[in-house]
Amino acid sequence: MKFKKLNIILIVLSLVALFVYMGCVDGFGNILNAVKSANPFWMGGSVLLMVVYWVLEAVILHMVVLKFHRGQRFSSTFHTSMIGQFFNCVTPSASGGQPMQAVHMVKAGVPLGYSTCALLIKFIVYQTTLTLYSLVILLIKYREFAEKINGFGFLILIGFFVSAAVMAGLICICFFRRFTRWAAGGIVSLLCRMRIIKDKQEKLDYIDNELRQFHDSFRVIKQNVGMIVQMALLSALQLTVFYLIPYFIYLSFGLRGAPISTVLSAQSFVSLMSSFVPLPGAMGGAEFSFHVLFGSLMPERFLTTAILFWRMITFYLPILVGLFFVANFRPRRQKKADMAETEAGSPTAEDFEASGTPETPAAAGDAKNDSQKERQ
Repeated sequence: MKFKKLNIILIVLSLVALFVYMGCVDGFGNILNAVKSANPFWMGGSVLLMVVYWVLEAVILHMVVLKFHRGQRFSSTFHTSMIGQFFNCVTPSASGGQPMQAVHMVKAGVPLGYSTCALLIKFIVYQTTLTLYSLVILLIKYREFAEKINGFGFLILIGFFVSAAVMAGLICICFFRRFTRWAAGGIVSLLCRMRIIKDKQEKLDYIDNELRQFHDSFRVIKQNVGMIVQMALLSALQLTVFYLIPYFIYLSFGLRGAPISTVLSAQSFVSLMSSFVPLPGAMGGAEFSFHVLFGSLMPERFLTTAILFWRMITFYLPILVGLFFVANFRPRRQKKADMAETEAGSPTAEDFEASGTPETPAAAGDAKNDSQKERQ
């Protein structure tokens, strides 16, 4: 609880610091004039893009949840997605989103094994799509931006390599389970000798359980290639929608001339540069990255105001809207059959094949799954 309060305090302080910085650099009078000059049509469009981004997030998750739990309603999945948006914003490196989504799905009636498997599949697809999307933009636009941002280009490359490393780790887990288990065991042994980990066997059991869930999720992916392709295409569309928000803000100031592909690429690089900042919402790193990359695309008198609008729409708005969904969650009453399913473990590929239907309950799983997921 203290950790969550600290994150909220950091978020509030970052907003105050942003306003103070803008006042010192541009003066509040100039900022007010820039705000008044913004076209409401394009500003409303940028907010609408954020809403479309949320809807696509829910649609992608709903596709995979329905494979396991036919009774899932889209409204419930959207609720889950918005809770994830809130906790992604208020926890370092967006680490709290998935665990809280799993908790919400279980309380809403989705079996624990199904919810964790669905979230893992979505994460694998999203991370792979993000890495490939970033690679394409990097190959096309990196040289153009590297020449403009005077020495900060290496930060873009670091962000990309972090994203690529995550994807490589997922591939390693999915294809080389024994090697991953051996490598993880070596790291755990080293940490035990350094007295960082106390209970070696407990940690190894936890790793085995996580590897099993990843492996089972991947086996389900291989049986539903068509669905995975659809999820990947929708994820690419979702990223494009998010990356277009700064372009609409750019247009709202009456600015023209910057190609839409250039603005979209700049936002992609902003995401890469700030991805390794271990603070809620990449505070500080996100604003700095935006200032560096968009400084060559718009006049200085609009830049800090654009940062304010951008952060309001992409960071503070998800917190406010997500908080509404967090505060208004009411667990539905479960039937006995649902409760029995909820206690089941992760759905395996064999369960999926044997049933021919997403509704088959999985074999009994580890009762520690819930608490272990929350510790991630």
